[in-house]
Amino acid sequence: MDLRSSSITADILNVLMDGKIHTMGEIARIVEVSRQTVHKHIQSLSYRYPIETFFGGDKRGGVYLDKAYIADGKVFTRAELQFGAKVFGSLQRTDYEGDELKALDTFLKLFAAQIKERKETQ
Repeated sequence: MDLRSSSITADILNVLMDGKIHTMGEIARIVEVSRQTVHKHIQSLSYRYPIETFFGGDKRGGVYLDKAYIADGKVFTRAELQFGAKVFGSLQRTDYEGDELKALDTFLKLFAAQIKERKETQ
């Protein structure tokens, strides 16, 4: 994947990170590429991220990224979440105190909630 293609993929993912439904045409206008290019990149992204596409209906068809995979503007893959849970779990067994322990607990809860939500939706 060349630099331009990587940039397009990142831009499309950035658009989808709001968790809203977008049309291919809307994404194409924002990223400044053709609808065909968006379609190609969406197909590629959907192998790694839970991107849903649908056609017609009362919502006119569109594309969206499952909100369960979005945390504070960052998209996490399943592998990243599982690794993060392991890392934070091992850190919790150390001698952190006070604010550091609170921050670690917040991270652990964020990861655990996302993993739980994904298992429930599968």
